Amino acid sequence: MIRVLIIVLILLAALIFAPEISAYKGYILISFDSYTTYETTIINAALIAVIFYFLLLFVEWVLRKLLSMSSVTRGWFGQRKTRKAQRNSLLGMLALLEGNTKQAQKLLSKSASRSEAPALTYIAAARASHKNGDFNQRDDYLQSANHHPGCKLAVGLVWAELQLDAQQYENASATLNELNQNFPKNKQVLQHYMTLYPALNQWQELITLINAQRKLTGLNDQQFAELELHAHQQLFKQLAQESGQLLNDYWHKDVARWMRKELSYQEAMLAALVEHDRGKVAQEFLLDKLHRQFSLPLLPYLQKIQVTDYYPIIMFLEKQLKKSAHVDYIHQALAHLKLKEGQNEAAIEHLTESLKTLPNIADYKLLASLLEQEGKQEQANLCYREGLTFAAKPTSTNLIHIDS
Repeated sequence: MIRVLIIVLILLAALIFAPEISAYKGYILISFDSYTTYETTIINAALIAVIFYFLLLFVEWVLRKLLSMSSVTRGWFGQRKTRKAQRNSLLGMLALLEGNTKQAQKLLSKSASRSEAPALTYIAAARASHKNGDFNQRDDYLQSANHHPGCKLAVGLVWAELQLDAQQYENASATLNELNQNFPKNKQVLQHYMTLYPALNQWQELITLINAQRKLTGLNDQQFAELELHAHQQLFKQLAQESGQLLNDYWHKDVARWMRKELSYQEAMLAALVEHDRGKVAQEFLLDKLHRQFSLPLLPYLQKIQVTDYYPIIMFLEKQLKKSAHVDYIHQALAHLKLKEGQNEAAIEHLTESLKTLPNIADYKLLASLLEQEGKQEQANLCYREGLTFAAKPTSTNLIHIDS
């Protein structure tokens, strides 16, 4: 209703004022200096202004359309590149899994920046570069992945894993130390340390670590005990290589009391001393253990120990003959020790006694050989026959034997 009223008012005003305006048209003169450039009536000028105004609106509309088309075009090309990057990222992942590492590196490196998960794509590209032996490029990809927020732990773990695989132990140590500082008590960091320390022969650090973070190791009691024993075996050998006394001091000061009572740790101690020719320390250690508890599994180490004087061991064993229930094993040990000192007759006597209740092929052969050396060929032949008869028995076993 209001719009109709406005239109009627405009028409009335036009009827009233149009004759006046048409009678007095007026004019507009546009000139420069003394030259008339343009002259027209006011009505014509108004019409030209209105037309020019609508012309400007039309030009503006055309420009907007052209610019919007450019934006759409740019967006289409951008989306096409993104779709291509995602496709190449997928193809690169498949190539990596298939073992085509060169193709994987090419596809992943090109698509990483536009992929849906750039950090993961860079990590995959780093793995491909690592497989190709291009460690510098691998580090560049991991550095690019590390720039994305929330990826430092994942990238660091992959970095350490690849450095360990490439035996870049010093670099891996630096990477793990930084991770351990920023993400303490992380299970995967611990697993990498458990690989790093043995590679660097840092057995004491490994022992300290696994005991401090035992729950994170994920090992059951048996697996943990085996790992701890292995670490101590290697540490004992490391210390024995430097000094027998150094290992002996470590045993008494740093090894737990329950370990010192365990046969497996005692054997590890003796094995390390024997391997590095620490005979004197090994003899003292073994005699001390046998004095405390006469343990049959330790007897083989009596013969393995290399010393200039076997008298303390021989005297100890001869005393044990009078009170021990394992005289056969003691006779066997004494036979080999006497043989080392060149006492063939005594060795023959002890071997003869031990073979009565502890028969084994090697001792039969040794006894026969000693008898031959002493010129007792008939007894030697008899010993050979007894050894062959024993060897022919399907149930023949050798429970504990000391090799000559």
